[in-house]
Amino acid sequence: MVFWWQFFVNFGVALAFTLRYLRTVVSIFAYLLFKPYPIAEHPQYTSEDVTVIVPTTFKTPVELLQCFQSIDECSPTHIFVVTADGNVRLVRELCALNSIKNVSVLGVAKLNKRNQMLMAVDQVKTEIIVFADDDVFWPENFLNHLLAIFEDPYVGAGGARQRVRRNPSPNIFNFLGIGYLERRVWNNITTNAIDGSISTLSGRTAAYRTEILKNDEFSYYFLNDKWLGKPLNTDDDKCLTRYVYSHGWKIAIQTSTMIETTLEDNWGYVDQCMGWTRGHWRGNLTVMTNESYWRSIRYAWGAYVIYLGQLQTPALLVDGFLFYLLHLALVDLSATARMWAFIAFGVWIFFTKSLKTIPHYIRHPADMRFIPISVLFSYVHGVFNVYALFTLGTTVWGSQKLEQLEKPKAETDDERIPLLRNTMAEISNQEPRPGNVTVGEDYVSPPSTAPEP
Repeated sequence: MVFWWQFFVNFGVALAFTLRYLRTVVSIFAYLLFKPYPIAEHPQYTSEDVTVIVPTTFKTPVELLQCFQSIDECSPTHIFVVTADGNVRLVRELCALNSIKNVSVLGVAKLNKRNQMLMAVDQVKTEIIVFADDDVFWPENFLNHLLAIFEDPYVGAGGARQRVRRNPSPNIFNFLGIGYLERRVWNNITTNAIDGSISTLSGRTAAYRTEILKNDEFSYYFLNDKWLGKPLNTDDDKCLTRYVYSHGWKIAIQTSTMIETTLEDNWGYVDQCMGWTRGHWRGNLTVMTNESYWRSIRYAWGAYVIYLGQLQTPALLVDGFLFYLLHLALVDLSATARMWAFIAFGVWIFFTKSLKTIPHYIRHPADMRFIPISVLFSYVHGVFNVYALFTLGTTVWGSQKLEQLEKPKAETDDERIPLLRNTMAEISNQEPRPGNVTVGEDYVSPPSTAPEP
């Protein structure tokens, strides 16, 4: 009887540890071995085949113009900017003052990202559409790298690496945002490398074949995306990802280039986290209930990591349960042996919770001081996961007050001219391309223009 008890305990420990950490071990090899898509000598698509669509709330004029500048320098055929009616004139004037080429500024009465995106899609005449958020910054030759994924005729959409802009003296929230995106990029690259799956093709910057999006079927699908009968304005990238996969297309990640973005570096970051977490649950549960592709043999690894893996939360309870199972398995060993086993497991947990941010620590060793906070926040985020699961009906972004952003930033010349002048002055005092975006495979080297504080 004792033998069988010990057998089942040991088997349970092995099974639990495998389910929890097999994905971590495999992801290390996938991350290190995955190669970027090469740029063809005679590429099928160039920047002339690209239209960029930027739906914007026009929240931060300077950041918006920096975004436009970086996109414009990559020479797409056209840029459509869609904002609230009351701010169309201002955005047009700022684009003209900054010599942004081939740009059209469209207006909507009510800010709704999905409506803004579709308004511009209807006017696209190129074969590739790239959606970009208004707080992203592209490197030089970005489109040349990104378009390489479409040399595969079965690829319908794709994106690139992403990184949060590091402040000169990062605070806790800036670092947590950096860590969040590093982990998301790691997860997306590794699942995509193994079987082509991805949880979400991030809407920060994503390219699509126009034929997939410019049709009545997609428009209806996109505008009638609901959660428990409630229309969704958020989760647009989840909806797009689901639509591409459900129509038999592949999604690819180009790792030879990287965009940079900004996140809240204050308590607003918590609101962002809750929005992402709710969107994660809603998107994955929608796929699991309404779609069949996720459980096919083709995407078996993604099913394990993305959809079944989300159930391993909160991490504090999961890791506590594993410690308890380990205790049961080692009950017959000496106290010293048990102690070293628990220490080894603790070190392993610490390693796994820091693994995906190692590239950042190589670039910025000074940020290793945030490691304890990062580990602690990983357990706090598990609580967020549970809370988000029970508040999925909340479909607004806490950090966005759309009613206020719909109001004109300047209605009279006395308001408009100073705003234009101040924005231009602030732009002229900053580097032309903010941050330190990367092109090429040198992802971990520290940027030469950003010395450690």
